[in-house]
Amino acid sequence: MATRTETEPPALHVADSHDLIRVQGARGNNLKDVSVEVPKRRLTVFTGVSGSGKSSLVFGTIAAEAQRMINETYSAFVQGFMPALARPEADLLEGLTTAIIVDQEGMGSNPRSTVGTATVANAMLRILFSRLGQPHIGSPNAYSFNVPSVRASGAITIERGE
Repeated sequence: MATRTETEPPALHVADSHDLIRVQGARGNNLKDVSVEVPKRRLTVFTGVSGSGKSSLVFGTIAAEAQRMINETYSAFVQGFMPALARPEADLLEGLTTAIIVDQEGMGSNPRSTVGTATVANAMLRILFSRLGQPHIGSPNAYSFNVPSVRASGAITIERGE
């Protein structure tokens, strides 16, 4: 005899009680009274022409206020060592929680460096694909690195030119 049990959804964390970051009346740099609602827990991409205010909105307004709010949680002693951050120019900033800010600056001398290479996520993904992937060309080692593709034994003879 099967019994039916009612399951309740898990209780929401206080940070999940509001699902949007609301910005109203943002001003500064190229922003002129911009209002947006950004969904939380989603990958959100800001696009637009150069100089349209994307960076001002994301880094100068949303990220700056999130960082300022985090800094306020530290003791007065610790705050004395941190730079004082002014409130961004906006009528309303609501729904902000702790933020991880990934800047758009280059991470090194190689212009092809990404967050994946800096965090070693690319290496882990390559290892995962080398173990589980089904390559269309070559062996599973085609996805891996630091795996010798040629095995040999014996001596190597090198001929030198004149």
